[in-house]
Amino acid sequence: MKICIKNGSFGYNKIELLNSINFDISTGKFTCIIGSNGSGKSTILKTLTKELDLIKGEMYLDDISDNNLSIEKNISYLPAGLQDPLHITVGELANLSRFSMTNLSNWKPSKIDIAKVNNSLVKCNVKQFSNTLFTNLSSGEKQRVWLAFCIAQDKRFILLDESLSNLDYQTRKTFFNMLKDISRNNVGILLATHDLDMVEKFADRVIVIKNNSLIKLTKPFINLNQYLYSNQI
Repeated sequence: MKICIKNGSFGYNKIELLNSINFDISTGKFTCIIGSNGSGKSTILKTLTKELDLIKGEMYLDDISDNNLSIEKNISYLPAGLQDPLHITVGELANLSRFSMTNLSNWKPSKIDIAKVNNSLVKCNVKQFSNTLFTNLSSGEKQRVWLAFCIAQDKRFILLDESLSNLDYQTRKTFFNMLKDISRNNVGILLATHDLDMVEKFADRVIVIKNNSLIKLTKPFINLNQYLYSNQI
């Protein structure tokens, strides 16, 4: 499955930040977006989730024009700067990932919901924190719980925006390795990040935003830092 952008223009309030952009995100692949602050990484993610409108161009899911919310139904999104939920345990938070609006007053998790939540907590190595208040976790543990939240939603694509800020090297390496493994289960991972070292080690594909243009790279990635910040494009 692929999400495809054709001749897309991205921006805010109809002011274009990026234009004539073409790229796709595929299930089974770990893709990273890199670029300087303000280059448009978050704008692209917010447009894919429909938080922002695509100013121009077309968005497709498997070559079918997106006219019935089909893309956002297949996306789980972890934005930057999430506030810690208060007075809630890890298990309670994870269960909310399966919340259904169709039966608002009487909703409770089904056996399938519980199984998917447990599987996601185990996969992210946070099952042991099920009865722990979320606020009592370390930064790295919190990120793994949020990732488990996304996995439990059982979507085909997971989008993450700068989710690894202020984490130590080993924690970031563990997280990137988890994302790589998750993508191998036919899930498309799209991560906006500044961590070029980890991108070189783990990403399958890289989308570079530079000088208001977009360049797609595939392995091997050679010195992304020099490529991104040199005067050449």
